[in-house]
Amino acid sequence: MSKAAPLGYVACEINLLQVDTIVDFDVYIWPDQGTHPVLYRSKKEPFNEEHRIRLIQANHSEVFVREEDAQAVHAYVERNLDRVISSDTLAIDEKARILYDTSIRLAQDILDRPDAHENFKRCGDLVRSTISYVMVGRHAVHQLLALKSHDYHTYTHSVNVCAIGLALAREIGMGTMEDLTAFGVGAIFHDVGKMQISQGILSKKGPLNETEWIEMRRHPLLGLDQVAPHAGFPDRGKAVIEQHHEWLDGRGYPGNRRSEEIDPFAKVAAIADVFDALTSRRPYKDAVDSYPALAIMKEEVGTHFEEEQYRAFVRLLGR
Repeated sequence: MSKAAPLGYVACEINLLQVDTIVDFDVYIWPDQGTHPVLYRSKKEPFNEEHRIRLIQANHSEVFVREEDAQAVHAYVERNLDRVISSDTLAIDEKARILYDTSIRLAQDILDRPDAHENFKRCGDLVRSTISYVMVGRHAVHQLLALKSHDYHTYTHSVNVCAIGLALAREIGMGTMEDLTAFGVGAIFHDVGKMQISQGILSKKGPLNETEWIEMRRHPLLGLDQVAPHAGFPDRGKAVIEQHHEWLDGRGYPGNRRSEEIDPFAKVAAIADVFDALTSRRPYKDAVDSYPALAIMKEEVGTHFEEEQYRAFVRLLGR
């Protein structure tokens, strides 16, 4: 059983430490009879399979790091996420949890600092790891979706739309790795324009008035402006940002595009976006369960959603 971390330290599961990597923070263990943690591996020293086995044999399911190194741990996990996904020692549900937690931290950082150019590369790396994970199959996808936060925040919503959308694209067999990566990056950034919308509008408990709706409908184009300085931001990712609120019948925004004018991946993003919104608690409504959400969405097949994509999404959620 895990014990509370001592003052000045935070716990770190040993599953987060990948063998044959350089751990760039001091790693401590806390002996059962000890009064405080003791140093196990110094920063910049390699962590190998022998070290991992010793920890397991000594019944250490977790190690400890100093509080000031917590951010270094997050950076280390993010940097080694591809190793986590391909690990033979981690169960699929553990991989899902690590991937989801890492995605949430990165999305929050992206939305807090959308102009930070290094976040674009970090996002691409994260998306490629997510693609590798969802390609394992439906069981892996279900494990990831089971972790979906039901409390709506823009950053959790961004992660959920990325994961759901990539899983749906896999189900349909859409696109190359390059296309899927572009979609995933666009999905993470799809609501970045909301960072420029009044918080009073975003968190309003009642219906928006016409003036507020006009402001809200600006967020896709505001998002496009936000990513414009990122050299190399993929066009397909930009299409997801701009078009995820377009409808097949032309009633969407910001461009009133019709079916053939909407990027296929933006249509995927629309399904993921609406499903996550319906199944998340918002200031003005409670969450609904998955199958009632699908029933609500079915009413908009052919007007909002592509029928083939909707049917594939129903299959994806089935066991």
